[in-house]
Amino acid sequence: MDVNKEINWITEAIESYAETSIRRGEYWRAPYTPEDKAAAELLQKWMEERGMTTYFDSVGNLFGRIEGKEPGVIMTGSHRDTVRHGGKYSGALGMLCSIEAVGALYEELGQPQKTVEVVATVEEEGFRFFSSFIGSRAIIGKLTEDDLKETDDNGMTLEEAITEAGYYHGELPKARTDIEHFLELDTEQGAIMERSGKNVGLVQSIVGLKIGKITIRGERGHAGTYPMSMRADAVPLAAKVIVDLTRWARNRNDRVACTFGNVEVSPGKTNIIADEVVITFDIRSTNESLINEAESMLKEFQRGLGRGLSLEYEVAAYDKPADMDMDGVFAMRDIAAEEGMKYMRINSGAAHDSQIIAQIAPSNMIFVPSHDGIALTPMEYTSPESTVEGYTLLKKYLQKLAW
Repeated sequence: MDVNKEINWITEAIESYAETSIRRGEYWRAPYTPEDKAAAELLQKWMEERGMTTYFDSVGNLFGRIEGKEPGVIMTGSHRDTVRHGGKYSGALGMLCSIEAVGALYEELGQPQKTVEVVATVEEEGFRFFSSFIGSRAIIGKLTEDDLKETDDNGMTLEEAITEAGYYHGELPKARTDIEHFLELDTEQGAIMERSGKNVGLVQSIVGLKIGKITIRGERGHAGTYPMSMRADAVPLAAKVIVDLTRWARNRNDRVACTFGNVEVSPGKTNIIADEVVITFDIRSTNESLINEAESMLKEFQRGLGRGLSLEYEVAAYDKPADMDMDGVFAMRDIAAEEGMKYMRINSGAAHDSQIIAQIAPSNMIFVPSHDGIALTPMEYTSPESTVEGYTLLKKYLQKLAW
């Protein structure tokens, strides 16, 4: 095992891969775009160079397959999309580590006992299509015909986008029944590991995630001619919702996070009382009861509103908290200890494909550190030195699972 050579390839591939995704001067790989097509073609080329047979499913997931001697599939990989103005490492690092690890194992050990597939999933981030996890939901058979009606900011439906990209021909993928284990490596996207001096994170659980929007309506009026006592102003109610939910989350000892990523005020003029405010919300926790409690608060806001005011909320997607396979956590712990790695057990505050695929197969995640905890910006960075132990663990556990 020449780990330095393998890490060098990953480091160079990160830069080559990033070059496919400069869009109007910023780094962004949205699904079903020319940037996504260029990235997928490059990944396909790398997979085939390592002896994999490649194929796309009908939503655009890319698979690189090495046939095994026995039934059953060990799957590894990550997502290929990025958020707008994102960085080079989230998703990409894990995917490239999987390609290199599987390719190196095949070269070193020959045909695996179990079939191995490297997957590059499409639309995990939810930046173009808000509900997110299109690729992994398709893998487990949970993407529906109704989901195809979802629209992006330009009004294009998911069905139109997948069809235009050449993947969809009228039938969604069936749920996979052959996956025996799923393994994903990713950057932590936080600072816990770095501050703890650890190079490997053994993920125990992944947060549940409920996202959607709150629409508050009031009555429009002139800022100078409507006294305060006569107003049905949507903005103060929106502020109350944000403040109350934020205060509630802060009092839960970091067991839940509540984020309001976008606030749109209509008509948005300095001298007009707003008649509508739309707020996006993101509520996440490893404790499902806390996510449900937050939604109960939204329902409570609907009661006792003042004259002329209304509040509605819509849940765009809900993915339950997921426990990772503990047998896998313990097996990786043993490998890490034998190799003298600096490791820790950790929970993931970010959502990942692993939590979706965990619904049908045992799943595990490995984290590597993010420099200064920076994530989802052009400044995100994980050094080659910080990648070595996580990559080595990924490769050794894949060998245990498949070879």
